[in-house]
Amino acid sequence: MDISKRVIEHRRWFHQHAELGFEEKETSDYIAAHLDKVGIPFKRLKTGILANIDVGASERIALRADIDALPIQEVEGRSYGSLNPGKMHACGHDAHAAMLLTAAEYMAQSKPGKNVRLIFQPAEEGRGGGEYMAKHGAVDGVKMVFGMHVWSKTQSGVFEIKEGPLMASASEFEITVHGKGGHAASPQETVNPIPISSTVINEMYKMRMLKVNPLENAVVNVTAFKSGTTFNVVPMEAKVLGTIRTFSKKVRDEIFEDIKNLQKLSESLGAKMDVDLSAITLPVINSKEAVEIVKSTLKSLNFEFKEATPSMGGEDFSYYLERVPGAFMFLGIRNESKGITSPHHSPTFDVDESILEKGVKFFIEVCH
Repeated sequence: MDISKRVIEHRRWFHQHAELGFEEKETSDYIAAHLDKVGIPFKRLKTGILANIDVGASERIALRADIDALPIQEVEGRSYGSLNPGKMHACGHDAHAAMLLTAAEYMAQSKPGKNVRLIFQPAEEGRGGGEYMAKHGAVDGVKMVFGMHVWSKTQSGVFEIKEGPLMASASEFEITVHGKGGHAASPQETVNPIPISSTVINEMYKMRMLKVNPLENAVVNVTAFKSGTTFNVVPMEAKVLGTIRTFSKKVRDEIFEDIKNLQKLSESLGAKMDVDLSAITLPVINSKEAVEIVKSTLKSLNFEFKEATPSMGGEDFSYYLERVPGAFMFLGIRNESKGITSPHHSPTFDVDESILEKGVKFFIEVCH
């Protein structure tokens, strides 16, 4: 098998057929057809797929790739651009799926030294796919789990890995401040939710400085403010949306509690405040043993790697690590000479396809 050619073929098919979380029917069918062709048994979990390569070994390891796209309209002019309007693989999940599927096809022909669980996971982009797959047995009976993410900040072909916290937990909040509407010329007859919400927002931005241990990492960021329709009407309510990122469940829970306590502030100003807090992912925390295996594997392949810089981005690979030890790593895809420099979630995002064979070879080698 020409690994380099094969992985690019798969990647371009996935890229052209971008589908959103839990809607990846064509994507799932494509993966299933290729697994079936090489004789790898599998089962479906919604649009996700779990497959097993059994060689009678004493232990099983799992390899995971996410398969969903984003609701983004891709820049025009690419020969392999998305055929689905408003949907694009702008985060590299097409590359992840292609690397794992190519590795699976190779291992079907050249048997690995360990039993292997292949996890093709839907709905990573905030739709609960990792949690769903984990709850339905994705890593049951597995000793260790490995995954990787192509990384636009890192030079093409360079791997990044570190022990301990790598990516933050991601949570979201929605705050609704209920005031009393009326004529803007009669403020004494109204309770304006806009200035009250502004006060709440200001207090939230103080939390990182005044509430969180300075030795801990945390982000509390407001990303949307919705209220009012015209200049002379005080609205009935205001909505505030945002995100919380931490490497510690304890810190996250403390911030949750602090936000809930702002309801008292809102009440003191004459308004009622509803708070909706949702934990989307857990922090990604790599085990020491798994990281050592990653490093040993990369050394045996003579692949360049370095210490990863932790990211406040979220990744639901964390739901597998909650159950079994494992490691998540980055694979650089930034190539200035090819003009591949756009950040993730950009309509101009692309990957340096020439290095995807390295990801395939890592998956193959770590299973020996």
